This record gives sequence, C-alpha cells and structure tokens, in this order.
Amino acid sequence: MNNSHKLIAGIILTCLFACSGEKKNVEKSEGKEIKIVEKVVEKKWEIFNVGAVGNTMSEMKYDVESITVKEGSWIRINLENQGIDNSMMHNIVFINYGTRKMVASEAIKIWPSQDFVVNKKNIIAYSGVAKPGESVVLEFKAPKKGNYEYLCTYPGHAEIMRGYFFVK
Repeated sequence: MNNSHKLIAGIILTCLFACSGEKKNVEKSEGKEIKIVEKVVEKKWEIFNVGAVGNTMSEMKYDVESITVKEGSWIRINLENQGIDNSMMHNIVFINYGTRKMVASEAIKIWPSQDFVVNKKNIIAYSGVAKPGESVVLEFKAPKKGNYEYLCTYPGHAEIMRGYFFVK
C-alpha cells in the first residue's frame, strides 16, 4: 500500500471512529491495554419558529406569545423577520422576569451598537438583529426552572414585541 492509500485509509477510519457516537480511549495498565468507552450524548433540542410580523409600530409583534421548555434542555429559536419596512429590524432577547423596561431602556442608550443588548446580568440569551426578510438562529441551554420573558430590544419595540418564557 503506497502512502496516498495509507492516508485515505486513515481518513476513512477517522471518519468511522468520529461518527460512531462513542468516544474511545486506550490506556495501558501494568502492560495491558484497557479500552475505555464513553458514550457521547447528543443534545436534545427544543425548536421554535418565531415570526416577527407587522410593518408599523402598532402592527409589529412576535407571532408566538409564550414558549415553554424543560429545564436544562437545548433551545433553538428560528427568528424570521417577516416585515418589509426598513425600520422593522428585530432581535429576540431572553431575560430575567421583571427586567424588561430596564433592559429596553439600556438598549436605547447604546443604539445602534452591540445588537441592542447591554445589560448582560439580566440576559439569558440573545440573537443578532434580523433585517426585514432575514432570519437569525439563536441557540442556548435553558436556565433553571422559573418564569422569564423575551423581547425585541430594537429601540421602541420592547413595549409591544414581547412574550413569556417558562422553564418547567
């Protein structure tokens, strides 16, 4: 077998090993090889499609009013900005309950930088900003059991674009 065949065989074996779902280590103890096999657990995702709808300040909203998940689960939010007006830029920010007004007012102060997010101590997770017609994906691990909120921190949107996030 020439060197290029050895390289291809090595790549194939590496791929088979990596895709097996198990992590294998070999250790030597008293001259004997001991195989240690660890199961690699896939993340279980809870996936939500959230639309940011409306083209005026009075129409805009999320089309999902509340999201309920299990504690410790992995969350994937697909935020689709369905607006067409250029002023309808949106994000989705998950926050500690009762901090919405403070988080929103701080976002106005830093406009237009940092995806409109500044107070990290009250923020669980946040997406980037989706312009009209764009989508963004936010992935994060659910916090401890409790009641939380989500909102859009684009200036002027937080009063209308908001919802509840329940972790059971």
